[in-house]
Amino acid sequence: MQTQNLMFFQPVPVPMKKSTILIFLLLLGSALVCGCTLPGSSGTPLTTTLPTSPPVETTVHPTQAPTVTSVQIASTYLPRETILQTEQTTRIASDNPYLEHLQITKSVFPQFVPNCPMQQAFPTITGDPSYGIQQVVPKLAQISAHDYRDFLLDYTSGTGDNQKINDLPACAGAAGEPNWNFVEVQVVLDPTNVRPSNYTISLNVRSQGTVIAQFKTTQTLVIDKQVILTDYIPVKTSEMDLFDNVDVTYARLTN
Repeated sequence: MQTQNLMFFQPVPVPMKKSTILIFLLLLGSALVCGCTLPGSSGTPLTTTLPTSPPVETTVHPTQAPTVTSVQIASTYLPRETILQTEQTTRIASDNPYLEHLQITKSVFPQFVPNCPMQQAFPTITGDPSYGIQQVVPKLAQISAHDYRDFLLDYTSGTGDNQKINDLPACAGAAGEPNWNFVEVQVVLDPTNVRPSNYTISLNVRSQGTVIAQFKTTQTLVIDKQVILTDYIPVKTSEMDLFDNVDVTYARLTN
C-alpha cells in the first residue's frame, strides 16, 4: 500500500495594520460616549448618577389673624362722687339742730350737659360771664329740687344712668362747650330747740379750704319734726374737681 503524505497548514498570523487598530479604538470610544453596548453585554445603557442634596425642610407657620386694636370712644358718662359727712362740726349752740345727714354728690347727672340746653334751661346762670369757681371772685348759684326736676322733665329722657339730654332743634349746630353738670346737696336736720324757732341755715361751699359760695335759707324748726333740704348747684365740668365740700352752719333768729 502506498502511503500518502498529508500536509497540514497552520494559520499564519497576519499582522494588522496600525491604521486598522486606530479605527477600532475610535469606534470603541464612540460607542462608550453614545451609551452603546458592546457585543456580549447585557444591553443595559450606561447611566451616570449625580449626587443629590438632602431635602430641605421648610416649616410653614399658620397665618395668624391680624391683631385688631379696639378704639374706646370716650363716653359722656360721668362717675358720681359722693361725700358723706355727719360730723357735728357746726352745732355750736346747745339748741342748734342736730346734723343727721349731709351728703354731697358731684356729677349727679350721668352725662355731660352741653352748653346749649343749659342756656335754654338756666339762661341767667350760663349767660353770666362771671359765673364759675375759677373766676377772680368765684361765683356759684343754687337751684331748687323742683327746678331740677323740671329740667329733667323738659330736657332729658330715660331714667337712672340711662338718662340723656334730648336733641333740641334750637341747639342744632351749637357749640357743646362748656359742658355742665350738677352737685346735689342733701341735708337732714333734727331740731333740738324746745320752742319753735326760726333759723338761718347756711350751706358753705369750699374749694381748696376756702368758702367760695354761701347759700342761706330760713326755716322754722320744731322739735321732733325733721327738716330735709335738697339743692343743686350747676358747675362746669372743667371745674368739678375744684368743688371740694359743703359744710352747714346755723343762726337762730330773734323771735
